[in-house]
Amino acid sequence: MAPAPVPVSGPAVGQSSLRLAGKPLVNEKAIASAFDVPIEGLSGESFRLADYRGKVVVVDFWATYCPPCVKQAPQLAELSRRYRDRGLEVIGLTSDEKTDQPKVEAFIERVGINYRIGYAGNWISRSFLYGTEDETGAPPIPQLFIFSRDGKVVEHLVGDSPQHGIQYLTEVVTRQLAAD
Repeated sequence: MAPAPVPVSGPAVGQSSLRLAGKPLVNEKAIASAFDVPIEGLSGESFRLADYRGKVVVVDFWATYCPPCVKQAPQLAELSRRYRDRGLEVIGLTSDEKTDQPKVEAFIERVGINYRIGYAGNWISRSFLYGTEDETGAPPIPQLFIFSRDGKVVEHLVGDSPQHGIQYLTEVVTRQLAAD
């Protein structure tokens, strides 16, 4: 089992190595295969990322113990509220353990999360986060993946940095929502 994700504030160490010529450097094949993997939701139901094809999707890897994630969650809730009717889905995948569900539920209520939350799980986490690990072997969080309506990764943001904050995320999302 891989180490738990670690919170980072500011650009992740080595973040520039995650981008090549302005494009996300991710394992798109692994991510595409993860679209059909069931993800356990908080109430025990399962869903798949493939359920959201045709929508612009923001997938957020986060945890309650991650200060930048805590700061970002209300911003994602506002983004979801503003653009859901135009075809945006925000999905939060927590790294918290299932045994910490009461803490996760309290966090959701406290910060006003209005989007779907599921447990990241090892398979999903490896598919998305492999290659972003720091020197301890743990991937940094938060990590955001923005998908176009056809399921392609159009942006991958690691950490919490002002130049890739909510304003930048909003620009990427609105650009994708306008593309048909």
